[in-house]
Amino acid sequence: MKIPVILLAALLTAVQSQAQSVKALPYCYDPALSPDGREVVFVSGGDIWTMSSSGGEARLLSAHPAMETRPLYSPDGRYIAFQSTRSGNGDLYTLDMTSGKVTRITFDDAAEELNNWSPDGKYLYYSTTGGDIAGMRDIYKVNATGGTPMSV
Repeated sequence: MKIPVILLAALLTAVQSQAQSVKALPYCYDPALSPDGREVVFVSGGDIWTMSSSGGEARLLSAHPAMETRPLYSPDGRYIAFQSTRSGNGDLYTLDMTSGKVTRITFDDAAEELNNWSPDGKYLYYSTTGGDIAGMRDIYKVNATGGTPMSV
């Protein structure tokens, strides 16, 4: 009887030590390449990160208790636009890559979904259920520095 108990204890110890050596892989999503293709921006843990597109260490760009998603580089690579629940709903924000300053762009009660930058980098295009006509989404553009959204 002692031998099976000793074997069971040894087995449990081995399984326990193996379980402690296993590392969880980070969950990353919403990747987007920089205009020059050198970097990729992505979301992990609800925060925005960037790293070399050839691999390496990731760099945290924006850490906030809110959920941040859909980061997209501006055409010139100077800004990253993203969605965030910082204000409760999914509003749009920009992050200045030089200064690190975050600017809120939209102020709607409905959740916006970031779709793209205009080719010249002046506007952000997004969809929203703000009009809420039969649950259909409407498409808007807003100046990348903020302002009144315009229906497209």
